[in-house]
Amino acid sequence: MLLIVLSMYMATIKMITNRLIHSSTAIPEFLVDTEVCHIPNVDPFDSFINLLVRNKELIKCTGVRSMTFQQGERLRLNMDVINTTYNGNFSYCEYHGINRGNNTDDNKYQYTPHGTIFNKDIVVTEQFIRVKCYDKSHSVIYSNYHAFILPQPIRLQQLKTRFTKHKEENKPRETLNVLMIGVDSVSRLNHIRTMPKTRDYLLRHLNAIELQGYNKVADNTFVNIVPMTTGRFVEELPWNEQKSGEPFDQYNFIWKNFSSSGYSTLYAEDHPRIGCFNLQKSGFHVPPVDHYYRPFALAVEGDNSVWMSDHHCVGDRFETNMVLNYTTEFMKLYQRDPYFGFVFLTRLTHDSISNTASADIPYSNMFRDIHNQGLLNNTVLIFFSDHGIRLGQFRGSYMGNLEERLPMMFLAFPKWFYKKYPQISHNLKINRNRLTTPFDIYETLKDVLHFTGDLKGGRDVTQRGISLFEEIPVSRSCDHAGILPHWCTCMSQQELSTNDQFYNMSVNYLITYINQQFVLNNVTDICWPLKLGRTKSVHIIKYNDRLSKLVKRRTDVRRGMVSDNEERVYSEHIFQVAVSLTPGSGEFEASVRYDETTGNFTMAGDISRINKYGHDSDCVHGNFLRKLCYCR
Repeated sequence: MLLIVLSMYMATIKMITNRLIHSSTAIPEFLVDTEVCHIPNVDPFDSFINLLVRNKELIKCTGVRSMTFQQGERLRLNMDVINTTYNGNFSYCEYHGINRGNNTDDNKYQYTPHGTIFNKDIVVTEQFIRVKCYDKSHSVIYSNYHAFILPQPIRLQQLKTRFTKHKEENKPRETLNVLMIGVDSVSRLNHIRTMPKTRDYLLRHLNAIELQGYNKVADNTFVNIVPMTTGRFVEELPWNEQKSGEPFDQYNFIWKNFSSSGYSTLYAEDHPRIGCFNLQKSGFHVPPVDHYYRPFALAVEGDNSVWMSDHHCVGDRFETNMVLNYTTEFMKLYQRDPYFGFVFLTRLTHDSISNTASADIPYSNMFRDIHNQGLLNNTVLIFFSDHGIRLGQFRGSYMGNLEERLPMMFLAFPKWFYKKYPQISHNLKINRNRLTTPFDIYETLKDVLHFTGDLKGGRDVTQRGISLFEEIPVSRSCDHAGILPHWCTCMSQQELSTNDQFYNMSVNYLITYINQQFVLNNVTDICWPLKLGRTKSVHIIKYNDRLSKLVKRRTDVRRGMVSDNEERVYSEHIFQVAVSLTPGSGEFEASVRYDETTGNFTMAGDISRINKYGHDSDCVHGNFLRKLCYCR
C-alpha cells in the first residue's frame, strides 16, 4: 500500500513539474545554450533516478501536544492540553532565559540563574527560553523551548541614525529588505522532484526568477556561502583553515554592510554542530547580527529529552518550522523598518536526497503566509541551496555529478518592482538561462543596498561577479566566472578507453598529488599513504573550439607569453578522474590538467570525496585533509 501511495505522490510531482517547466511542446536541450557554455537540460524524472533514490514517508511530528505556545511576545498555556492530558494535576510552569553570556565562545550558552514562574499566559522578557512545567508534587511533567523576536528599542534607535545617514550619503532610490533562506544540499533537479508545492508557489504566485544555470564554485557549504556573502573565495579572505581558533568576526560579510547602513539583521541555522561557520571552525566571538539564533539552537540540541522523529521534531513541532516561524516573526517586527535576514537550514536535507520531500510543505506554507500577510511587499526573497548531494551512491552517477554542481536558486522581487523597473526585470529573465554563480548573488545584494535603478550596461565579461540587474554576457564562460574546470557544468565529457595513454597517467598523478599533501601538511605519521584500489572512470573534458582558444589566449596573455591580439594553439587537456583508494575504500573524483607544451600534470580544481568517511579521518583537522586521510 505504501509503495502505491509513494508512486502516486511521485506521479503528482511530475505532473505539476511538467506544467511548470514544459509549458511548450519544445523542450530545450540545454539550460544554458551559448557559444561557450552548454549546460544540459536533464529530465529530473529519468527512470535512472528510481534505481538509486528510495522514496521515504514524509516526516511527521507525533510527540505529545505542546502545553505552551507563542503568540507575539506572549507565551500562552494550552488549557485544552492541560485539562485533557494532566487531569487536574498541573500546578505551575517556570521559564529560564537562554543567552550567550559575556563569553567569546560560539559554542557556549547559559541559562539565566533566576526563573520566572507562571500559571497563566505571560509576556516574556527573554528572547530565548526553556520552559518546564510541574505537577502538584513538584515533578517535571513538561519541557519545551521557545524563540522570540523581541523589540530592541536602544538598538533600533542606533540603526535609525545609521539609516538616515545612509540615505543622505548614498541616496538609494528604493529601500528593499532582503531575506535569504538557504536549504542544504538541494540541487535544482531534486527541488523539482521533491518540492513541487514550494516551486509552484515561487514561480506562479511570487513571480520568482529561477537561475537555471546557477553553478557552484567550490566543494561544500562553507566555501560556497563565503563567495555569496563576501564576494571572495575563502582563500582570498584570507582565513586559515589550519588555525582552528581563528574566528570570522574581522571579515566583511554582507550583513555587516546592511547593518552599517541601518538595517536590522538576523542569522539563523538549525543544526549547530555543523553550522556553516562552526564545523571544524570557531564561528564568531561576537554575535554577528542583532538576532542570532545559535545560543537557542545549542540549548535545544543539548536536551535529548525533547527530540522526536529521528531528531527532526521538538515534541510535536517540526524543527524546520521552528526556524521559519522565528524568521517570520522577525519580518513582522521590522516590516516598517529595513532589515536583512540570512537563514540556512541543514539537518533535514544534509546528505539526504529523499528527506527533501518533507521540506516541501513547511517552505510552501511559509511563503504563502508571508505573502498573504504583505510581508513581501518591500522584500527581496532569495531561496537557494549551496550544492546538490555530495556523497553516496547517487553522487557517483553522471546525474549525481551534474546535480551536485547545480544547486537551486530563486530570487523573488515585489511585483511593483518588476513593473517599475522593466529593464531590470528584462535582464533578470534573460539571466535565468545564463551561467551564474554565488559571486553574482553578492554583487546583486550590493546593488540592492545601494539601489539606483540605473544600469551600467556593457559589463566586462571577465568580471568574476556581475549583478543580476545587468545582463550576464552571452560570451561568459566558467573561466570568466571563476569556476574551476572541476566544478564547471558547461563542458561535455567523453570517457577514455583503458588503453588511452592518459588513462593511467592521470590516475597516477592524482594519487601522487594526494600523498604529497600528507607530506606537505606533516601528517604522514598519522595518515596512511593511499594506493589505487580501482579506477572507476577517466573522462576527458571537451571544450568547444571557440572556448578552447579563448581560455588558452587569456592564460597566455596573463603569463606575458603573447600579446592580447595574438592566439596560440590550444595545448591543454582536462581529465576528470574517479578512483577508489586503499586503505579505507575512499572514493574520489578530481580534475587534472595536462599541458602538452611542458608535459606536466597539475590539478584543475578541488578533490571531491564522494562516499562518506565517518570517523576515518578524526586524527586530522580541516575539511581538505579530513576527506583525504585514512588514519593509521
